[in-house]
Parts: sequence; C-alpha cells; structure tokens
Amino acid sequence: MPEEIKIILLGSTGVGKTSLLASMYEQFQTVGSLGNLQLIPQGTSADTLNKRLTELKSMLARGKQGDFTVRPGEGIQGTSATDPNSIRSFEFNFSRRGKDPFMKLHFYDYPGGYISEKATDKEREFVQKLLNDAAVVIVAIDTPALVMRNGKYNEYVNKPNQITQMFKEAYKNLQKPRLVILAPVKCEMEMRKGEKSANQLLNSIKKEYAALLNFFESPFLASQVAVAVTPVQTLGCVECSRMVEPTTDFRPVFGFKKFPTADAEYKPKDTDQPLRYLLEFLVKLHLDNRNFAVELFASWTGLDKPLKDAIIEFSEGRKTDGGFAVIQEGNHLLDIRSE
Repeated sequence: MPEEIKIILLGSTGVGKTSLLASMYEQFQTVGSLGNLQLIPQGTSADTLNKRLTELKSMLARGKQGDFTVRPGEGIQGTSATDPNSIRSFEFNFSRRGKDPFMKLHFYDYPGGYISEKATDKEREFVQKLLNDAAVVIVAIDTPALVMRNGKYNEYVNKPNQITQMFKEAYKNLQKPRLVILAPVKCEMEMRKGEKSANQLLNSIKKEYAALLNFFESPFLASQVAVAVTPVQTLGCVECSRMVEPTTDFRPVFGFKKFPTADAEYKPKDTDQPLRYLLEFLVKLHLDNRNFAVELFASWTGLDKPLKDAIIEFSEGRKTDGGFAVIQEGNHLLDIRSE
C-alpha cells in the first residue's frame, strides 16, 4: 500500500485556498510529461476540482472591458461542509508512469470560516488537528490585502496572528519534519513588474509574518521545519489595479483588470512551484521514515534509480529567486540529492 501523506491548505475565508488547489490540480495533469511522473486523482477529486477550475476561469468574464472586482470571500465557490465530519480530502496517487503508486497525497481544503471568530469549538479543533497531523502546510495569502494600503487589511483578511497561534499550538511538541509553504496568490501585478517588485512582495511576507517565521527559527524547530515562499499567479492575465475602502464592514473591494489587453485569456503561472517543493520534501520524508534513519540524510536504498532521477529532474525546476525563497531549510529537508 502506498504511504499516505496529509496536506492542509491553511487560510481564512476567501483568501484563495480553493483557487490555489484547483490551479495546482491543473498542473498535476502535465506532470506525466515532466520526469515521467504522474499524479492520478482518486474518487470524485477530479470532478470536483474541474468544476472549481471552470469557476476560476469564469471570473474573467466579469465586468466590462476586462475590469472586474472581487471582495475577499466572493471568489470561486470554496469548500463547504455541514460539519467537520463531512469534510472531504482530495486524493492523488503519485507514481512513475506505468508503476504502482509510491505515495498517496491527501489535500484537505476546509471551509475558511472554521478559523473565523464565528467558528464553533468543534470546527476550530478540527482544523487544529489537521494542522497537527499534516506533513505539509500550504498557507494561502491574499496578496492585495497583504500589500495595498501598507497591509491595512492584512490581519482582517489573512489573519497572520491567528495562524501563528495555531502553529504554536500544533508544533509545540513537534517530533517529525514539516514543510510550510507560504503561497501568495493574486500576485500577478507584483510578479509582472520584475525582480524588484517581486522581492518587495517577499519582504512584505517576511514583515507581516515575522512572528510566525521567528517561531519557526526557534532552536527546537529550526532543524525540523522547512519554510518556502512560492508566489502563484492563479489567473496569470490580470492585475490588481485598485482598492475600494469598506464602508459597512472590514472587507475592502479589490479591482482587477486584464493584462496586457482587455481580451487576455486565462494563463496561470508558477502553479507548479508548490508541487515541486512539496514532492521533493515528501520524497525525502518518505525515505527518512522508510529507512528509520536517525539523521535526516537517508539513503535511496529500496527505491529504483529511475524514480529517484525522475523526482530530481522535476524538483530541479523549483525557483529560489525573484520573489521565491527558501527561508529555512530545516537541515536540508529540501535536498533529496543527499545520500
């Protein structure tokens, strides 16, 4: 049986968790041509994510002359559930083409309201348990809320302080390695302007999530937690051009326009990057556990060379500059070349 790995998409309502997973899923379908690998959706995962992907693309039809507005929480339909027991995971088998699955990936995309001020104790406890158990955490970050008006609405929309407290609870007695990916979405404008603007986005993340990053750097976590920043352009053909201050609540309205022309088409970019980081870490983690290594440098004994080479080839495409960064390596948890 393939090893099962839990992955949680962390974030509040409307930050873009479901959009991120849908765009990553689309990239999954091209993995087979990159390094001879494949990720095969199980059960209803493909149908559900294809529907979300269609909704994501339909956002481009909003407004006139390529302009449309989005208020946090009003993007594509997110995950819904009547209670935590009805939450579904999105399952994928990971293997080399024509071979048995090497591992099974479970992505959990819970309703963002489960960490809101209106959440029940049961809902909060459910997310906390997912965070406790997940080998990989992908934190979706709404970029307009992060950077516009000097981050005036970042805490309200992205809730970095609350997320920091959740990590502190989950990782207080951490025994196994973890990967945390900070994934700013809706970042087309920042990434399009070039390296200077992309690095300013990276610096904004370091500033707004300083308490979380400082926690990860503590002596008992520095060797156990790898941290990376991977900006994802889930639409690719838009840019956030304006913000309307809220009048009745704390939810601003962000205005987007298509780029470079009003008839620009869906063209996501870097949706593969979280996947590249994730696979490299998971394979290293798998090897460490499989070989019961005391140190984090496990050998490749028991895995055939073609699979090792395929994963290395795919992971070599991960970016580490121009807004992308490995903030903390966690004692080389992102290096599967180690023997």
